[in-house]
Amino acid sequence: MAALKLSLIQKYKPENAYTYVYSTGFLSGESTLTQGAETIKEENAFFSHACPKQGARALILTRKEEAPGVYCIFVLSDIGIQEIKLGEDFLDRENDPLLFSFGDSFGVIKAKKEIVYFTGDFSSPEIIPIKNGFLPFSKVLPDNARERYFQTVSDGRLIPVCFEKEVYYGLSRCFALLDFDPVKKEAKWKCFSEIEKNAFTHHDDRTKDAPKIDSLKMANDALYAYTSGESTGSVNKWGMDYYALAKISSEGKVKEKLLESEQLKAGGKKSGVNGIFTHSDYLILTPLFNNDDWKGKQKLFSLSKQEYTDVIMPRGMTKHSLHNICGELCLTALYDRGLKEIGLCKIEGIEQRE
Repeated sequence: MAALKLSLIQKYKPENAYTYVYSTGFLSGESTLTQGAETIKEENAFFSHACPKQGARALILTRKEEAPGVYCIFVLSDIGIQEIKLGEDFLDRENDPLLFSFGDSFGVIKAKKEIVYFTGDFSSPEIIPIKNGFLPFSKVLPDNARERYFQTVSDGRLIPVCFEKEVYYGLSRCFALLDFDPVKKEAKWKCFSEIEKNAFTHHDDRTKDAPKIDSLKMANDALYAYTSGESTGSVNKWGMDYYALAKISSEGKVKEKLLESEQLKAGGKKSGVNGIFTHSDYLILTPLFNNDDWKGKQKLFSLSKQEYTDVIMPRGMTKHSLHNICGELCLTALYDRGLKEIGLCKIEGIEQRE
């Protein structure tokens, strides 16, 4: 199996105590993103040219430990960390903020109703309202939909967003597409759907629970979803029932399954793998348990080639977790009772392993 070898560009150590990396993004250095960004092929990997090699900036959504409801954005660059506090008006017990990047700008979707859009030096964000249908009785998003911060990636103006409704565990079993025009400063919800469960081999006919959604991606007019199965219990305690990667329609119909696990509970051993999309061809796969076949180590899965790739972290960074890839850049983080260290790395090359 091939392995992606990383080398360190820069480490960042936050001055205060922060909880976790909830989602990430990259700023491309261009005014807009285009559909179908040019790619080059190097052995078994595809590297997108959307991210510059020099002067790159990465984004992290996190929050301070002493103020659990106050979120902030880290903008990471070669000069250090710029912290953007989202403020107490983002405190919402029902809805999480959703981070997305768009060219050299980024936005945060706030409580389903507006986008706080950051451009320039990010000091004066614009507020862009989101339309939810044209009439009160024809809303796209139902009133009981709750926004979730799970990582989403898009190469155009349609931004997929994770939601939860009716029963709230901080998970996601629904999604919507947001149509965002940064030039006209307009945004509107276009659809609200669940992923059809019957398309997956190991779905549970005993419940109506839709598949959970870990992450979403819109690329080249195709919508991808990674599901961590349907279990309602704690997967950290009991494991997953299955996981899968699929190409879906805006109505949630499964067009193609790119990856599907076996029934994970059949053998009596706890197992499970979470997945997040990146600003590259790769999906990051993270096992739940250290005693599985992967020995707790992350792997990458290529959307185009449908092949696995190992990850070789830089020396001294084996405890870091990979969170995003863009071009030749990789974003990592180290946890020890909170977010302790962030790494910006580059892809040195690909090694072939037996």
